Amino acid sequence: MKKAVRTISVLLVLAMLAAFAACGSDPKKEEPEDLAGKPFNNELDMAVVINGKKYPVRVDSKQILADLGDGYEYGETVSCVYEGYDKTYTYPDIVVSTVPDGDTDIIEMFTINGKSASTTRNITVGATKEEVIAAYGDNYWDDGYMNYTESGDENNISEMRIQFELENDVVKHIFIYSPSYSN
Repeated sequence: MKKAVRTISVLLVLAMLAAFAACGSDPKKEEPEDLAGKPFNNELDMAVVINGKKYPVRVDSKQILADLGDGYEYGETVSCVYEGYDKTYTYPDIVVSTVPDGDTDIIEMFTINGKSASTTRNITVGATKEEVIAAYGDNYWDDGYMNYTESGDENNISEMRIQFELENDVVKHIFIYSPSYSN
């Protein structure tokens, strides 16, 4: 009887530990939402996905830089908009560009140059133009890049956007850009 009680106690403790481990999982790691066919949306689309984690623009850069680690080339220039320095962290597949906001560096743009990073609609470097249109629709304009914005207004230069640079109808670079002067 004591052996059965001990076994049940051990199983209950293990079950509780498993439940607590699940509760402590990373909330930013999420299953990708199927956005195909939905209109471009700043809240859903203005982010990059790396290793299953979603990192939006217009937030503090500390988390993504910590997650990506030290394998980057660093550059900075005096900001033309804010007091402080605009900074770039160039990793093999992605560039994280920031602007200063007091003591914080806010993400202004991601430049995706390789396949380890994707858009929230799972478009990576190497995707075809047809795959981009299937994911984002045909409400884009072309000024040398395929541009997607919420309004679709190509004259609104301060609007957040995703730009796809194509070469022979294949994605070469992806820019997820939130101008520092936008709201």
